[in-house]
Amino acid sequence: MTRKRRRSRPHDEPLPPKDGWVPWGGQEVWAVGETSGGAPYGLAREEFRMAGERDYPEAGWVRAKAVLSWAIKGRVGRGASVDVGRGLSRDLFAAEVNVSPDLHDLSGVYVVPLPRRDAILGFDARTRREAVLLERLGAFKLPFRVPRLIGVIPEAGRPVMVREFLEGLDLDLRAGRQPGVRPWEVVGRLAAAIHNIDVAEFQTILPGHTTRREHAEAVLGIFNGLEGGEIQDAYAWAWQHLPAMTPSVFVHGDLLGQNILMWPKEPPAVIDWEYAMRGDPAYDLAIVTRGVRRPFQVDRGLERLLEAYVAAGGAPLDAADVRFHEICLAAGWYREALDRRGAEPPDQARFRLRGILRRAQTA
Repeated sequence: MTRKRRRSRPHDEPLPPKDGWVPWGGQEVWAVGETSGGAPYGLAREEFRMAGERDYPEAGWVRAKAVLSWAIKGRVGRGASVDVGRGLSRDLFAAEVNVSPDLHDLSGVYVVPLPRRDAILGFDARTRREAVLLERLGAFKLPFRVPRLIGVIPEAGRPVMVREFLEGLDLDLRAGRQPGVRPWEVVGRLAAAIHNIDVAEFQTILPGHTTRREHAEAVLGIFNGLEGGEIQDAYAWAWQHLPAMTPSVFVHGDLLGQNILMWPKEPPAVIDWEYAMRGDPAYDLAIVTRGVRRPFQVDRGLERLLEAYVAAGGAPLDAADVRFHEICLAAGWYREALDRRGAEPPDQARFRLRGILRRAQTA
């Protein structure tokens, strides 16, 4: 008995062939032959697209198209024509949408972050929270762009968010890679602007902590159960450098270059707010510096970031505030390495922690 071979699902929407299209009957036909009368026969472009959706109903791009169509129709009503164009690929799907009649100015490009089957625990709750957060942030006048929320659609039992696509290139955190851009200044300005958002307006949305000290004490728990001389030294240093009992602020939680989009004549855009919380502002900066010897690949990278942050209106912070969270992050990476969940072996992760501790001790 021969086993039937399963056809693999394409991760990306199949593209129609570039050649072989001929105009016929007011549309283009991918001609595979001609009738006796000379008329081309084959698939029209729309038929090609529909065939792909029919053949691969479980593919991510097909599911994302359906979510996007439902979200737009939820805004304009079932009577409108919604055409989801090409461009869907991988787990973050984007496509152009044409609405007719477009009474609400909804035609444009949208993004569907389709969750993976093995999404991290808590993803569903974070998605719903991020959707509410985006809608609330959209009402504020901010010095950076935030994507407009279209809706949250249930798909395969999970919430899927649909948001506006914002033009931009990821901020390269390495100095000199993007002409005229000083990445530490961009991060410093954005972090200060985010931390100055009135966190009281988001008390019912954002999880987190009441004070900076409370946040720091919570992250120190990452050391529980870890052993080793340098581990204990790192814990002791962190315990001695807990931040003050000042109020927590609005923290983005993942202010990396891929979540900051740069575009000419436009303010930077900040995306992916799923880890936003109330916490210690130094945590946002540590996520960027990550304990490396030369952040942004420049001398005094951390100091430059802190100077830009304060100049943009951020509350005064010193290097030790950031080093605290760098050490806790490194301890977390070491734990992941021990549990075989990290991207590096335990010895390498421990060596990294040792280096961060040494820089903190000699600062």
